[in-house]
Amino acid sequence: MYDKEADVVRLEVAPASIRLRPEAGQYYFLYQPFRLTGWESHPFTVGAWSYELGPFKGPSAKLLGKSNGSLDISQVPLLYGDDGIQGSLEEASDTNSSPALKLIFWIRPYDGWTRQLRHQCLKSPTRATDARILLEGPYGGTFPLWRYEFVLMIVGGTGIAFAVPYIQDHLLRSAEDWSSQSPEKEKTQIQDIELIWSGRQAAFFRDVAYGELKPALGREEFRASFYSTATAEAPPEDLAAIGCKIKSGRPELLSLILQRARDATNAGASLAIVVCGPVGMAREARAATHFAMRQGYQSIKYVEESFTW
Repeated sequence: MYDKEADVVRLEVAPASIRLRPEAGQYYFLYQPFRLTGWESHPFTVGAWSYELGPFKGPSAKLLGKSNGSLDISQVPLLYGDDGIQGSLEEASDTNSSPALKLIFWIRPYDGWTRQLRHQCLKSPTRATDARILLEGPYGGTFPLWRYEFVLMIVGGTGIAFAVPYIQDHLLRSAEDWSSQSPEKEKTQIQDIELIWSGRQAAFFRDVAYGELKPALGREEFRASFYSTATAEAPPEDLAAIGCKIKSGRPELLSLILQRARDATNAGASLAIVVCGPVGMAREARAATHFAMRQGYQSIKYVEESFTW
């Protein structure tokens, strides 16, 4: 589906394999076969995932994220076995069939295949289309963000796809029954997590804030600030009502990183700085982190994800 205001294609892919285990930090190569322009492959970070379930009954109905049967993964642990998801997901479904996994990618259309994908969507009155997509992956690994007390996430545009799975992973690991349902996985140590997201299309902010980010907004340990860089577009005021700070212009990364480093040091806590954005943003964040460490703030881990595939 193509959102013209956000200028983003939301691609939802239902993998054929029930053994696929999506995790934060992973990316896939996407292929669309049977195109006249030939065989193209494009790597994209998986931004989120959900599970399509059968009808619910009883107390397990609270696990539903949407009325259409889509399960909000921030509400349940992701436990897999050879036959699909185990634990509370098995208990949630009133059928014996495995829930169907759906991977979500946010794609900015530029040229080549991404532009053609937008064109395919625009030919439909609903700006949505069905297409066969082949997956190769997953590639990449998960950084143990849950081992740090303070987290600062700095992303630009569709770089939000890198941040959302880690935020959702934090929600899972902070659940009260996480240890009993997932004894092999560590409980989160995160006490404070801040998201800084800059981009041109405010509509993209709204879509993700009211969608994949909504379970995190309003939580005591989570804060989000959105920076609208489009001078002709006023930031959406309605996002402030759900716990997002909306600002115009670009974030001052040096002051933000220094403040978070100072807060973490005063609290005797470790700090992880996660960055996924354009080259200029990453360069500025890297330099600011280096400056902060030279000022004596040593308990900092800098993690940067490529944005230029």
